[in-house]
Amino acid sequence: MSKISLRAAFTLAPESPVTAQQVFTDRTTEVGAFDAALDTLGSTLAAAEVSPVTDRAMARKNVLVYYGVGGIGKTTLSEELERRFAGRHQEGRDRERAAIRFDFAESAAFDMESYVLRLRAGLGHLAGNWHAFDVAFSVYWERAHPGEPLDEFISRDSVLRRAARSIGLSEQIASTLTDTFGAALPGAVRAAHVVSGLIYSQARRAIVGHRILKNCELLSDLLDADADIETLSYFPYLLAWDLDRLPPPHPRALVLLDTFEEVTARNTREMEQWLQRSVYLMPNVLFVVTGRNRLDWADLKHTTELDFTGPRRWPLLRAGHTSEEPRQHLVGYLSAADADTYLTSALTREDQPAIPAGIRQRITAASGGLPLYLDLAVTMYLDILARGETPVEENFGQPLPEVAGKILRDLERDERDLLRAAALLDTFNPGMLKAACPHVPDAALARFKGRPFLEFDPDRTWPYSLHTMLRDAIRQADQDLRDSWSPRERAEAASRAGSYLEQAAATAAASGDRSTQVAAVRQAIGLCQLTGQFFGWLPGAAQKLLTCGGWGLLPDLPADGDGPISALVLGLQGARERRSGRLDDAVAVMDTALSRPGLPPGLHRFLLLHRANALRVAGRYAAAADDYQQLWEAPGGFREDAGYWLADYRFLQGRFADALSGLDQLGDVAAELRGEILRLQGHVHRVNALFGQAETHYREACDLARDTGNIAAEGKALTDLIQTLSWSRPGDARELQSRALEINEALHNTVELVKIHAAAAVALTNLGDLAAASTHIDSGLNLAQECGYRGGLVWCEVARALNQFSRGDTTASRDTAARLAAIVSDLQGNRFWSEIVTWWTADHAAQHPASTTRWLDGEDSARTRWLAIPASADQRRV
Repeated sequence: MSKISLRAAFTLAPESPVTAQQVFTDRTTEVGAFDAALDTLGSTLAAAEVSPVTDRAMARKNVLVYYGVGGIGKTTLSEELERRFAGRHQEGRDRERAAIRFDFAESAAFDMESYVLRLRAGLGHLAGNWHAFDVAFSVYWERAHPGEPLDEFISRDSVLRRAARSIGLSEQIASTLTDTFGAALPGAVRAAHVVSGLIYSQARRAIVGHRILKNCELLSDLLDADADIETLSYFPYLLAWDLDRLPPPHPRALVLLDTFEEVTARNTREMEQWLQRSVYLMPNVLFVVTGRNRLDWADLKHTTELDFTGPRRWPLLRAGHTSEEPRQHLVGYLSAADADTYLTSALTREDQPAIPAGIRQRITAASGGLPLYLDLAVTMYLDILARGETPVEENFGQPLPEVAGKILRDLERDERDLLRAAALLDTFNPGMLKAACPHVPDAALARFKGRPFLEFDPDRTWPYSLHTMLRDAIRQADQDLRDSWSPRERAEAASRAGSYLEQAAATAAASGDRSTQVAAVRQAIGLCQLTGQFFGWLPGAAQKLLTCGGWGLLPDLPADGDGPISALVLGLQGARERRSGRLDDAVAVMDTALSRPGLPPGLHRFLLLHRANALRVAGRYAAAADDYQQLWEAPGGFREDAGYWLADYRFLQGRFADALSGLDQLGDVAAELRGEILRLQGHVHRVNALFGQAETHYREACDLARDTGNIAAEGKALTDLIQTLSWSRPGDARELQSRALEINEALHNTVELVKIHAAAAVALTNLGDLAAASTHIDSGLNLAQECGYRGGLVWCEVARALNQFSRGDTTASRDTAARLAAIVSDLQGNRFWSEIVTWWTADHAAQHPASTTRWLDGEDSARTRWLAIPASADQRRV
């Protein structure tokens, strides 16, 4: 209720006898439940012979849930509990406490990397070193974000930035690594900030004998796991393990998850699954969940969507449980007595209630116990006093929509327009409101910022908002006023706000601020859904969001209706389905979106590109090429992407000159796509045995990757270079192998590791070490089978055929050639490799089948060069 105090300070005259108090509506039952939950959890942790952190089969009793309708005061309750925890036993307490808040009304809260780092930053107030977590996270970051400074990532999220800087998060991690590895890892301090040194192998060796880490179960498993979000979602276990090492009393930490209905309302439960893991794996932390719905974790018995379900896991969360804390509580409406107590305390005059009893009775009766209504009534009372008038009973007691209408009427014209604009927006700042209402003077905007019906949260991308119920009521009330906005005026204001969001999204994309990107796109989509229009910049902004990996942060939006904005929402859903591996679903969703009538050209191209991507990944190359061709033939967005993939398709079909010609038509493109173009040009020349030209392209791709700090691209270009040199200069290929392995192993890029094994086998065969080559062939084949990379079988079978041919084992090499022919036929691409192997293994030229490949300088020239490879190897061995 501090908003009331602030409003009173700025609106009432200095000599006014009325003062506002910061009042928390006394919810005795809810607060008592919180205190009991802390005491129970503390007793449980103190009495446990084996910590529940390590005994992962133990039932969890660390979740306190408050649920109820909007406007009932759940967020206010959560904030009060946070204050109580931070100040509990303030006098004489001998241990610090850490409270960490997440509000899922903000898009950035859905970023799992930010979530985990905010947990770590919050706990950083309790201790500087979190050995298990800091070591594992440094290895994760090195693999998942090669070359990206951790501090740069932190700076892009305003909430994470404040949390991290409050304790010096990077410095703490650096200190932990130095303490853990000491002289064994001299680059550790740098690694905490940049995390660009490849530290996995050093870390893996060092933890074996470390006094603390050697006892951390599952640390090794997390170090060896893939560096992805799925793995990261288990890292809270390491925080809990480190927290267990701190001296009692426990619990020392509180995590508050607010607006949790935003998590449970998504189309999939993936985010809820990750969050549930953090709750389950941190049983020494109390989690307070506030939202509109109760948790069903204890009620579910058979589900693949969540890891931990059923009453055995969550005995206190089951329906009907009414005794032990912590448990689930329905936050009800305030009683008439509690509502009157709040109104009595909110405004006082000489320590007596400033609001007369008759007015309080009317407000209480109309509110039905809804705290939001009480808040607005006090606001109205203050505004009447500020105008120098005397509040009377008739001013109060109307239903909420009428209260909203009265708020509108009582404001001056400029502030009424600002409130109407605010009612269109989830969150906003003064600049966004000014963009929506450019005619409003700055003085009116300054006055509006102080209105108590505005909610302010500095941790949000745009800090101001209206309560959802009030937003709806304002729009409903703005129908019959003398100056009500027409649908056209409302749409124009939304369009101007959309232009502001367009610039915000573009600036955020340029700086790498994913949370602002998501917030801008999300708000713009909401504006379109509210006003029935479509912003032409949205497809391009959505594409940037998908490219940078922010697609997972977007909420699941409704795709109601059949207009363009509904088609865009479907397109985003389809793109997510493709990235999640649900390819048939992705294609079906894109088909539905593309069938919507009246699609703007930019949106149609966006949907066409992502349907083509889904078809290509699903192995339906010809259908994908048809979509890419449509994009290429008509001017507009995504043309360069389509041109590249068309060239790649032509390459796979053996139409090499067409592939190069297509690449030549691509003009000024981004560095990442330029690197891919150079590599594809190298591929074309390599399979034509034009190794010098291929080497030139790959080295240029390597230089570009290094210049732009793209270590993943460097790893791929190095692998391609080694594959080329293995045929022409095998000794040089062997010298480059260690660097390529170092990068790709650190990145866990299994596809590139398969290629390196195949290239090493070719190089060793050409150098005469046939036995060592066979070992690499077996390793590459096993790795390709394990990861499902069927394309990798091609490289390994080619290397096997060369090795067998070099041994003089004609029968085996022909068997391999037949196996390779079946593989490329199934893949519907790379047939040229089967033809090359057939050239080696056929008895004489007459047995060579007619080539279906369009070789750059003719079949005879290409065959001559490839037939010279085994002969050159024989000469080297002699």
